[in-house]
Amino acid sequence: MIWCGLDIATEFSEALSSRFDNISDANIASKPDVFFLCSQSTHSLCLSLIDDCVGGIPESHILSIPDGEDAKNLTICETIYIWLKDNNAQRSSLIINIGGGALCDVGAFCASTYLRGIEFWNIPTTLLAMVDASVGGKTGINLGHYKNYIGTFSQATHIFITPHWLKTLPENEILSGWGEVIKHGILLGGKAWTQVQQPIPNTHDHQVWLSILKWNIKIKSRIVTADFEEKGQRKLLNLGHSIGHALESFSLNQEKSIPHGYAIAWGLVMESALAIQSSPQREATESLHQNLKTMIQKLFTPIHFSQDNIPALMNYIRADKKNNHEKLLFSMAFAPGECDYNIVVSPEAIIQVLNDYVSHPD
Repeated sequence: MIWCGLDIATEFSEALSSRFDNISDANIASKPDVFFLCSQSTHSLCLSLIDDCVGGIPESHILSIPDGEDAKNLTICETIYIWLKDNNAQRSSLIINIGGGALCDVGAFCASTYLRGIEFWNIPTTLLAMVDASVGGKTGINLGHYKNYIGTFSQATHIFITPHWLKTLPENEILSGWGEVIKHGILLGGKAWTQVQQPIPNTHDHQVWLSILKWNIKIKSRIVTADFEEKGQRKLLNLGHSIGHALESFSLNQEKSIPHGYAIAWGLVMESALAIQSSPQREATESLHQNLKTMIQKLFTPIHFSQDNIPALMNYIRADKKNNHEKLLFSMAFAPGECDYNIVVSPEAIIQVLNDYVSHPD
């Protein structure tokens, strides 16, 4: 169940009460089967609201892990598993993940693998998590610098999404989420594409953000429902990700981590340039590329890499999960609302586009 609204306290309390046979709110938090996983930032920013909502959370049932990609590794997973074991978590237990995209990724992964799977809920607190990571049932951690190489498909039973959290975020976090919003706008086309070309709304404008969140959730949920395990059309959600993940992995390897949405935004630009070469409607694809390039240059700081870095980027692209042996498979947009997947692209074509964006994407 995905809930998206303003009164998260009431909705969350009612869901917990229902989950535990209508016990009173005051006793919910003391249930030995409830565990709260949060990131270091959400522990201070957000957990107090949830704490007030359920009447107090035992300290031993709260675990804070590092923010961002630093949490997506096997060492952190082991910490989570040991915490659950030491506190006697059972298959009947419930993990509630409260945080951004990385927190939802690793928390869901641990829930789906501990004791071969226990129930988990997501409360995404960043825009990226609201429109992407918390929805769709993909869980995952990184293998070294390779993004999301280890993971499962496992759905959260409940997801609670509210725009109230957005005002707690710095600008770069809003922008990171907006990169995925732009991707969804391309997939949908029409009014959604028009909206993502407008200025980003003020985070205090809850009604506008509620509308944006709902159409993003709708497009992702529709695709995921049709193809949960990514055998076909779910690959469309990987627009911008073949190059975007390579940029992100490269930056992690250089210990200069960049926000996920920034990498995807520039991935969308470069992959739209790549799409021109195989487009059945070249003029429309060229227009999309120019519009994207103009938009991304205004919003996102450049991602710098040199010509000497291209072989490393190509290694990451070749390792992408969508590829089929030696075939490099991309999802591509030829026009807003007109996209396809499993497009075979030559290494030479990718290298040419990367060369066009060496040092600065001007």
